[in-house]
Amino acid sequence: MNIKSLRLIHFRNYENVEFNFKENCIHCFYGKNAQGKTNLIESIYFLSHLHSFRTHSLDSLIKESYHQMLIEAKVESGHTLSKVKVVVCDQKKHLFHNDNPIKKYSDFVGIVNAISFCPDDILLFSAPKKIRRNFIDMELIKLSKKYTFTLSRYNRYLKNRNIALKQEKIDKDLIDVYTSQMIEDEIVIMKQRKNFIKNLMEYSNRLYPFFSSQKEVLSAKYETFVDTSQGLKEQIVKSYENTYVKDCMYKATNMGIHRDDIQFLLNDKNINEMASQGQKRSYLLAMKLGLAQMVYEKTNQYPILLLDDVFSELDTIRKKELIQILPENMQIFITSAEEMDPSLFKNRKVKFYKVNNGFAKEVSQ
Repeated sequence: MNIKSLRLIHFRNYENVEFNFKENCIHCFYGKNAQGKTNLIESIYFLSHLHSFRTHSLDSLIKESYHQMLIEAKVESGHTLSKVKVVVCDQKKHLFHNDNPIKKYSDFVGIVNAISFCPDDILLFSAPKKIRRNFIDMELIKLSKKYTFTLSRYNRYLKNRNIALKQEKIDKDLIDVYTSQMIEDEIVIMKQRKNFIKNLMEYSNRLYPFFSSQKEVLSAKYETFVDTSQGLKEQIVKSYENTYVKDCMYKATNMGIHRDDIQFLLNDKNINEMASQGQKRSYLLAMKLGLAQMVYEKTNQYPILLLDDVFSELDTIRKKELIQILPENMQIFITSAEEMDPSLFKNRKVKFYKVNNGFAKEVSQ
């Protein structure tokens, strides 16, 4: 997958700019802080996920003194070229694919598949479990239409069940109907989440030795409310029966996959309890590259890789080694506060851009 062109209007500190990018090439953006380097890769990430990796506020994405912004790209995927566009105005996202409006977010997410790494990503390990759940869900949504549909339907049933629990007179028969519908979807979601996490760790472990000279093993534990190694349906049914009185008391569904978590482990210990910042960073980078390989195995094409400030804590040797392990048939965007040495990118297609106050100029090396 490749971004062939990118247009930004009133996005962050960009007034009205357009870029043309080479396919399967490393694009390096460098410049001082607060000039707009991260904004560029943030815009590509937004096209992929429909949210920013830096903020929850849509207004903060719009250039000061303006009321709307636009991100538009031509994307090559499987030898097919298409156009995607997002306009943000009045706290709403307006989506377009080949100039046709898209009403459902789930029909848009995944058209552009981008994976990002930025320093703040290590907060994933200590963040509320909802953030870790969202991380897994978003990647599965981009990979599986069945997962997307099932999760969306489960959330509708959950909402209806909670509404029914809030009524002054609770209709148990109605609650049972919603519960039964939720259970069927939960079985699908649990299996896909568990399988995804298992595969992700397998791919990540293949890459982690590059980042660590120690014999360390990455793993992750999927934490849900039943034992996923045996009879799911029977366990789930029993769990809802046992918590029905509590649900009525609290007027909310206290049990379900909407409360799942993922525990990330290093040598079988929670990463938050024993890992240094450097180990967490290495773990995360191995996981993101492992995820990219997973996408390739499933779709036969690599996602776009966005690496924000990835070189800041690596010496020259490590920088060169990192470049060499990145797949050659992948489009990659890298930001750096310092000008990058072209010798790091030996035998790789690479372009350099100097970013200054909302302008990015290609620089010949």
